[in-house]
Amino acid sequence: MHIVAIRRDVYEKNPWVAQSLLKAFTAAQKEAYAELRETAALKFMLPWLPRHVEETEELMGRDYWPYGYEPNVHSLATFLRYHHEQGLSKRLLTPKELFAPESLETFKI
Repeated sequence: MHIVAIRRDVYEKNPWVAQSLLKAFTAAQKEAYAELRETAALKFMLPWLPRHVEETEELMGRDYWPYGYEPNVHSLATFLRYHHEQGLSKRLLTPKELFAPESLETFKI
């Protein structure tokens, strides 16, 4: 749905920032998904929200806006191919080129 960019000078001085941002956004997303499923008191002003969430999950799965490289590689490859075919990029990029190497792997200490 969105792309998060890091200024090159910030990334070069602090390469850890790529993985930290991914972890922060992933945690926020999990919280938002949980709030959408809360039915005791709806947090959003949509009376049929629980049913809309169920229908979306039936169609697209529980993580319908996946973050990171792996779950998006096919969509990104298709986008990049179209981008190149339409003359918007000089060469065909690969999805991996869009990601900071530090954001391709996750680990917990």
